[in-house]
Amino acid sequence: MAVDRRPNARLRALLAEAGWSNEQCARAVNAAGAEIGLVLRYDRTSVAHWLTGTQPRPPVPQLLAETLSRRLGRVATPAGAGFTQHPA
Repeated sequence: MAVDRRPNARLRALLAEAGWSNEQCARAVNAAGAEIGLVLRYDRTSVAHWLTGTQPRPPVPQLLAETLSRRLGRVATPAGAGFTQHPA
């Protein structure tokens, strides 16, 4: 069964607004995970996949929204970053 993936323009726009490269984004997500006791090993290619439409599993969308909120000084949400909900 083919997966319908569409480029994530919302995330791309937020990363541009934040002035973050894919690597910087991945580091921020990994650091946010570490704050809550998770060991995450995302890298620039992970973010590239998200930009092409891959949906990361929870809690990554929420962690990414939190890091973007901190960087941008305003609330960012997973939906606003182009992520949909996954089943638990």
